[in-house]
Amino acid sequence: MLHLGFVSHAIFPSTAPKSYAFARRTSSGRGVRTCERARLRPWRAMAVLGVEKTVGRGRERAPVEKAQYDAIVIGSGIGGLVAATQLAVKGARVLVLEKYVIPGGSSGFFERDGFTFDVGSSVMFGFSDKGNLNLITQALAAVGHKMQVIPDPTTVHFHLPSNLSVRVHREYDDFITELINNFPHEKAGILGFYNECWKIFNALNSLELKSLEEPIYLFGQFFKKPLECLTLAYYLPQNAGEIARKHIKDPQLLSFIDAECFIVSTVNALQTPMINASMVLCDRHFGGINYPVGGVGGIAKALANGLVEKGGKILYKANVTNIILENGKAIGVRLSDGREFFSRSVISNATRWDTFGRNTKDSQAISCTI
Repeated sequence: MLHLGFVSHAIFPSTAPKSYAFARRTSSGRGVRTCERARLRPWRAMAVLGVEKTVGRGRERAPVEKAQYDAIVIGSGIGGLVAATQLAVKGARVLVLEKYVIPGGSSGFFERDGFTFDVGSSVMFGFSDKGNLNLITQALAAVGHKMQVIPDPTTVHFHLPSNLSVRVHREYDDFITELINNFPHEKAGILGFYNECWKIFNALNSLELKSLEEPIYLFGQFFKKPLECLTLAYYLPQNAGEIARKHIKDPQLLSFIDAECFIVSTVNALQTPMINASMVLCDRHFGGINYPVGGVGGIAKALANGLVEKGGKILYKANVTNIILENGKAIGVRLSDGREFFSRSVISNATRWDTFGRNTKDSQAISCTI
């Protein structure tokens, strides 16, 4: 059940959905894994601000909060919390608005009889203590937190047609050996494809990974790491299926590559960007898959608590229904109870479909279905 996404959608200053910048989840998909119970001490959310209920047929408008923020983040999924904490540690005044009663989004949890259960993500990348792609470790460290993890010796065990059984071992050599034993006639092709994955991964891992979509940042990185940047530029328009077919001919092995990519992107290899595939197919061996003690929900809890410790605020049961615009720029949000909050920028951790869910007659607001 692999599902990790650092997705924060910036809307500052946004004039219309056309100029809306968003990033796809770079490491997500679905796999198979047995569920384990993990004991977790009861957790109480810090800085939970209650939402006042409105009464009466006319539903009076709640008072506007006059405090101005540098940034408002809609949603407290891991992507939203990372965006919020990164801003908070730099001194920004940040408000996170979450419509549910706990943080986490798709990395949420529920508790029963003293046990905690994950409701979404359970296979986690980014917990390594080395390289530049250990993004969860870095995000937690930024707010002074660290989580104990349990290494997973096998990412996934594939059971495919024609009795094909392949385990993706944590150790790369063990995985490659098992795959070659299943397809001895494709040894050169297997090594060729996965070697290209490592070439891309090593280029990514050598860079201080901040944004692959910001031209100024990439321009600066080019002067520091020109060969690595040129490598990424070469592979940027290519998909994993095309690269695999340069090396591999066996249709069953190509179907296995499709299954590998489905874990990355929930689509087949021909629809999976080669850079995305390489990042996941190699990091599972470089940094490894690690399960956080206490459950995946502990990541969001640690980030939420770290945010508050750094001076940020989180408002739970706060359902954002509109993004308020002024002269075409996002300047704040309106909640379902009528309250309004204002900021210099608005960041949506919801999907672009939810953020721009439907048109509105109010020309000064974007209506949301968040």
